[in-house]
Amino acid sequence: MKKVAVIDLGTNTFNLLIAELAEGQQHSIIYSTQFPAKIGEKAINENKIIPAAFERGLQCLKEMKGIIDDYKVDEIFAFGTSALRGAANGKEFAAAVQKECNIEIHIIDGDREAALIYSGVQLAFPCDEKLRMVLDVGGGSNEFIIGNKDEIFWSQSFNLGVARLLYKFAPANPITAEQVSAIKSYLDAELQSLWKALEKYPISDLIGCAGCFSTFYEMVCAAAQIPANEKSTWEEISLEGYHKMYEKLLPSTYEERLDMEGLLFMRADMIVIGTVLVNLVLEKAKIKKMYLSKYALKEGVLHEIAKK
Repeated sequence: MKKVAVIDLGTNTFNLLIAELAEGQQHSIIYSTQFPAKIGEKAINENKIIPAAFERGLQCLKEMKGIIDDYKVDEIFAFGTSALRGAANGKEFAAAVQKECNIEIHIIDGDREAALIYSGVQLAFPCDEKLRMVLDVGGGSNEFIIGNKDEIFWSQSFNLGVARLLYKFAPANPITAEQVSAIKSYLDAELQSLWKALEKYPISDLIGCAGCFSTFYEMVCAAAQIPANEKSTWEEISLEGYHKMYEKLLPSTYEERLDMEGLLFMRADMIVIGTVLVNLVLEKAKIKKMYLSKYALKEGVLHEIAKK
């Protein structure tokens, strides 16, 4: 039996997963948590980590290292994504983490990130021969993957994460109709390669992962007064429920969102922009069913480790 820790250093959130690996590629997750590191704060579009975010991220990893040591983990696998790969001082941050926490960070490119996300989703969702699209909405980048159980037919990582959009457009509180229109027009232009891919590989199902879609699921369940299933690896998100949630979120202020059931405070500032992005994808791709995958990059990493 071997214990491993997987750390996913996202732009907004640092995720930690600790698992036990046994022979025959079996693994069991024994601990999972997340920290609102927000290393993309204010300057992600200037490709740098500001001092406050640098220190906050470092402190998060020190706390993670304490947890990892308590669990007597044998090996640590840490992956940096959009904010770290784009920041001029991303390598400086990785060096500081190595020095102070003895954790080596592997900064991966968008293609590698997409492949790991898809691997994680395949563990969670009952994939078959049907083509489906996976969307991971991050703070720095969004990964779109079209595939089935056997292969990925198309994928691309776009630097259109919700933190980048938030600081680029600086929406009012609440967001105005003109700002929503401007964001949609910008996204529509930037996602031209996706729209072309969807012409070649038409899909009707969207599988979403990461914080935005977890929030959608929790909020839709809360509005319908049904308990969220904490034990499942995937769930369907009612499109009717999602659109009702969107209509509620769009005119809301940040302060009002803090009181909304199912919405974590750490997502209250960026969730509206997340819904604008997802809404555009639902419209353009003519999505008929939307799902939440509770597994993504870190589970894909775990699966890769287990296979080795």
